[in-house]
This record gives sequence, C-alpha cells and structure tokens, in this order.
Amino acid sequence: MGRRMPRPLGALPARLVLGAVLAAAPAVLPHPAAAEFLDHSHLLDLSDGSDRAARVRTASRGGYALSDGRPIRLRDWYEPGLPDLTLRLMTEMSDGVGITWGVSTGETGRKYRIAPALHLGFVLQDELFENALLTFSGSALLGGDLTERSCMGDYGEFGAMAVNCRLAATILPPEETLDYLLDRSGWHSSWLAVQFEYKF
Repeated sequence: MGRRMPRPLGALPARLVLGAVLAAAPAVLPHPAAAEFLDHSHLLDLSDGSDRAARVRTASRGGYALSDGRPIRLRDWYEPGLPDLTLRLMTEMSDGVGITWGVSTGETGRKYRIAPALHLGFVLQDELFENALLTFSGSALLGGDLTERSCMGDYGEFGAMAVNCRLAATILPPEETLDYLLDRSGWHSSWLAVQFEYKF
C-alpha cells in the first residue's frame, strides 16, 4: 500500500549506533535475529536536553545576595555536569507497524536531579486512499523524574532551617518555600498523536 514509516533523520540505519551495544552483549540475541533487528531499526532522535531540563534552566535564572553581601548566582547550583542526552530508535515490525524505543541519560546539578529514563512507543500507519496517510503514534517515558534539593538557610535568631534555594530571599516563610521545589514525573512527558497527511 506504499506506507512510509516516519524517519526524521533520513532513515539513517542504526547499525553504527546499535552495533557496539549488541557486540558487547552477544548472548542477548542470536546473530541472525540481531542482524534482522538491525536491518529494520532506524535512528529517530539523538539530542541533548528535555522539557524537564528546560524547566530547570528557566527556574534557575537570576540570583540574590546573602546577609553578608555575598552574591548567589542560581545558575551555579543548577548547571548540569553533563546534559540530559536522548537516543531514540524505531524498529519496523511489519508493514505500517513500528515500535519506538530508546534511553535518556538524565542529568545532575548541585541542587537537582533528572533520573535516567527509558522511552517506549509505537507508530501505526495506514494509507486510507491514494496519497493519504493516517498515522497514530505515542511514546511513554519510564523514569526521568525531576527532583530538586533544598538548602539550609541561616535565619539568625530563628536558627537554620530548610528552604527552597531559589526562594530563600523572598518574603515567603522558609517552610512554605518547600512547597515550590521542582518535582515532576517523567511520565508527564509521555504523548499521543494523530497525523493525517495528503499529498497533492
């Protein structure tokens, strides 16, 4: 029926990407099965960053001064050692049916962590009539949770107490700032999509 599974990176074969992984673990798949698997697998995405990493960057703008005048740049606490890297591939299972899969490394800064994640999804495509394609796709993110750590603030006669690092200099009581710590499940980055394509 002339179906074309989506291949955003020009149907780049995944042999180079997956070859090293499968070579390191030959017991996972028998050789013929591994070769067939590679023949039907294509790179969809190789990128850095995520919606959760972008949320951290937005939240970490600005800074404030401590009581002794020392400046605090929030960026120093929320800069990752290595950015969140994502690798996603698609394996064609049959005509018009594919599974998508991949991993994200996660990232860590001094005051936050994005956990590693596993991507699992699907692509279903059907040619409704000539030049008309209907595609259902979706992807679930397993893991990838974003969590933020608090700071210990010295409030003079009130003593030291836990506080949201980003809101330590606001008018909010320290204990209330903890309600605004970043805490987002990776599951919120899961998605479903329907696409209709007609070529004139």
